Amino acid sequence: MKLIYVADDDKNICTLLKSHIESAGYKVQVFSNGKELLDRFSEKECDMIITDIVMPVMGGYDLCKEIRKISMLPVFMISANNDEIDRVLGLELGSDDYISKPISFRELIIKIKNTFKRIEMYRNPIDKDENTVSLKDVTLNKGDREVFINGELLQTTTKEFDLLLLFLTNINRAFSREQIIEKIWGYDYYGDSRQVDHMIKRLRKKMLLVSAECQIETVWGFGYKMGDKNEK
Repeated sequence: MKLIYVADDDKNICTLLKSHIESAGYKVQVFSNGKELLDRFSEKECDMIITDIVMPVMGGYDLCKEIRKISMLPVFMISANNDEIDRVLGLELGSDDYISKPISFRELIIKIKNTFKRIEMYRNPIDKDENTVSLKDVTLNKGDREVFINGELLQTTTKEFDLLLLFLTNINRAFSREQIIEKIWGYDYYGDSRQVDHMIKRLRKKMLLVSAECQIETVWGFGYKMGDKNEK
């Protein structure tokens, strides 16, 4: 059974989150702040973290930064403030998704299920050839969900890996923002297409820092792709 850690200083929200998520078939542990969750994580890792942004002692942003130093498991941010700056900062720090308050529990459960479904999709590869996909200096190991640039491991979040896999299994095919949302977040994604731009920006930065030859290309007026030609 998948274990999910939830951090929120609002006891009522914690109770509701625990009830709804457990009713969907997952095990849940709740914490009143990020520090409590981080301490528990150091003792026993979980499969997903759902955290409020504003909390005493340690908020969601700081928690995400600390978690990303040691793990790339899925992290969802929750906030009562629906400003774009919150979503952007959360994505820049490595979160996989954003949940607005008041929480739509149906939306949340769909996002949780879709995330785990994509992670499990490549757990049992048939053979080594089907387990890897490459383009130029980038190689993805689908079974271990690892990305390598020139043989060096690149740390990627769940959604970043899924996005690279989409591009590398569809070389030279351009995807619109709406198509990327459909493929990566699922048909029932409730966000806006700007989330795609923020994730592309974050992934490009990571790849540039390791001097990757392979890069995500912008198809102006449409969306994005990865190609095997040096196109401008």
